[in-house]
Amino acid sequence: MNSQSSLKKLSSGGDIGGQPVKNIALAGATGTLGTAILQTLLSSGDFFVTVLTQKTFDQDFPPSVKVISINYESGDSISAALQGQDVLISCLGTAAIAKQRLLIDAAIAANIKRFIPSEFGSDLQNLKARSLPNYRQKAAIEDYLTDRSREGRMTYTLIYNGAFLDWAIKAGLLIDLRGHKVTLYDGGDRPVSATRLSTVGKAVVGVLNHYDETANRAIYVQDIAISQKRLLEIAQKLTPEETWTVETADTAQMEAEAREQLSKGSSDPRIWYAFVKRAGFGDGYGSHFQELDNDLLGIPEMTEGEIESLMASLMGQDDPSFE
Repeated sequence: MNSQSSLKKLSSGGDIGGQPVKNIALAGATGTLGTAILQTLLSSGDFFVTVLTQKTFDQDFPPSVKVISINYESGDSISAALQGQDVLISCLGTAAIAKQRLLIDAAIAANIKRFIPSEFGSDLQNLKARSLPNYRQKAAIEDYLTDRSREGRMTYTLIYNGAFLDWAIKAGLLIDLRGHKVTLYDGGDRPVSATRLSTVGKAVVGVLNHYDETANRAIYVQDIAISQKRLLEIAQKLTPEETWTVETADTAQMEAEAREQLSKGSSDPRIWYAFVKRAGFGDGYGSHFQELDNDLLGIPEMTEGEIESLMASLMGQDDPSFE
């Protein structure tokens, strides 16, 4: 796939009004994704990072990180913590997505010029994906950001990276390496864009270093586009002595059943997983990115040999937790 060719590298990339982007605030730094992004920001050596935490939360951070306890229900508390920051990055988990509206308002009050919301997944510029109930709050935040940017009050960048490649494999969502089984969704032939957590961190750094080119638009990044069947072939090659269990599932049927259960008021979390799988594997939901910003951000794609090495390294590891 080709990177977006209409964008040219600007000499002012990474600057705000001629001043370098240096001061970065990070909300949601304790989850799996937030931790990966924090590590990449710090390892770049280019930024001063401030982590926003809830007042009741206690966790150790590296000495170079400034930690400010805030009340996520108080705009004044958030705005005070954001004074002097250039960019606010949100890695808030699903349950807290709606709270980003208050983050945005507080960031505007603190004169922050760029907000990167907690997207990091499916392409919500795709109308079919955007219409799924599980993405309703994310879509609302995108709309709110767009409105604020049109008013000239803030810029934003939406980062879409598809599935978290390493996390999804370890968690058995794309393929269950430890159980030697896989459920092929919609046949398992369709390539889907997927990205390691560390690469998502690199994408964030790339956005900060290409500040002007990434303003007020979506960014698409991936390590690889690969099908479930290809993952299965690699897994079988790595485990020639094992017998693999292969099942199939229809995501259209999963979506229909999930919508029916939702209409009945069910709170079963499997409802939301069904929508995620519909977006990830269904035809026409934009899960295979057709244009990429990898070149702009300086991110090479993985080879299948590297995927094989990754899968080999992940075999036998425990499933992670994720916020």
